[in-house]
Amino acid sequence: MASVFSLPEPLQRFLSKFPLHTYPPIPVTSRRPLQKPTLWIAPPRTTAADQTSNSDILSADAECLKWQAYIALRGVTDIAVRWDISPEGGIDGRLPCLHTPALGDASSELLAPRSIPGWVDGRVDGGNDPLNGYSDETLKDESHAWVSLLEGVVHAALVRAF
Repeated sequence: MASVFSLPEPLQRFLSKFPLHTYPPIPVTSRRPLQKPTLWIAPPRTTAADQTSNSDILSADAECLKWQAYIALRGVTDIAVRWDISPEGGIDGRLPCLHTPALGDASSELLAPRSIPGWVDGRVDGGNDPLNGYSDETLKDESHAWVSLLEGVVHAALVRAF
């Protein structure tokens, strides 16, 4: 079967000097196994040399900051943050991502933002609370209203400001 697209002969000879080589994937070796869930975020405005200090761990990126607030407001504690990973290293080439440690038979996972609420629900009351940790339906509705406002107008303003 003839090719629909063919290169001119001089160009074919030139490109034949540069063959395409593929290499096997690099095996992942973890020197330090993940101890606790870690949220990968865009860097804060002022990055501290030591990521273990809590001097300023709030991301300068509006989307990452939104998920940091979500996790904190749901009452999930003992979450580490990393900001040394470029956005291309995240799922779909975006941050934030949540890296969960291996527990029992479950292996370590890297979760996209759309999967974070399900993971949080599993950590808070086993996900069986219909109010999602709120004390009553009114507070839950008010919180959802604020989230809608923040994801709309305020998010757009923050993105434009940065």
